[in-house]
Amino acid sequence: MADCYKTHNIYVDYPMNALNMKELENDINKLDVNLGDLVVVDCTGMSYICSSGLRIFLSLNKNITTKGGKLIIKNLTPLVKGVFDMSGFSQIFNIE
Repeated sequence: MADCYKTHNIYVDYPMNALNMKELENDINKLDVNLGDLVVVDCTGMSYICSSGLRIFLSLNKNITTKGGKLIIKNLTPLVKGVFDMSGFSQIFNIE
C-alpha cells in the first residue's frame, strides 16, 4: 500500500499584527501534521507582518519539520516579502 500524505492549506487574509496573531495560532493548533505532510500557507491577503508574526512562522516551521512535514509559504506581498528578506527569513523558509 502506498503512503498517503496530506496537504494542509492555511489562508492568511489579514495583516499579521498583535490583534490578528491568535487567528493564525488557532489555525496552526488545529493541524494534525504527520511524516511527509505538506503545509501550504497562502499569504495573498497578508499586507503586513510584525516581529511576533515572524515568530509564529518560526514556531510553525519547527512544529512541522519536527513531525517530518514540509512548510511552503506562498503569495507574499512585496512589502511582506521585503520583511522576510531583511530578517533573513527568506533563507529559512521555502517561499514561492
